[in-house]
Amino acid sequence: MRIDNSYLLPQMGATNTGAEGAQMLNDEASFQEQLKKATEKIDSKKSYIMTDEEVAQRNKDIKEASVQLEALFLKMMYTEMWKTVPKDTLFGDDNAMDIYRDMYNEELTKKAAEGGGIGLADFIYEHLTRNQSHKA
Repeated sequence: MRIDNSYLLPQMGATNTGAEGAQMLNDEASFQEQLKKATEKIDSKKSYIMTDEEVAQRNKDIKEASVQLEALFLKMMYTEMWKTVPKDTLFGDDNAMDIYRDMYNEELTKKAAEGGGIGLADFIYEHLTRNQSHKA
């Protein structure tokens, strides 16, 4: 296999003939075209300078995503913690109680994450915006 601009797939040999060989050539051509499009897209974005409004909107989106990720992490943590609590047999093992507890945990963790949570959202946000400049 040669890795350069012309061959990214294994070379066709005596074992790769007929339909299999044609498929490999077709796959290689398709991959080359996708690679070319992706390279052009990246090259075109290098010269793009974001406005202050675009940077502010991107930072707002990053913050919202960070808070949602922290809430999801906390919900998973709460769900696993509830699995360690023995079931209450006094009132029976009720599916409705499990649903209620799941909804309660979801809202609780959303509010906790929005209020600062355990700091995971802030850490993610700071990490993603640390070396930010106005160039995309």
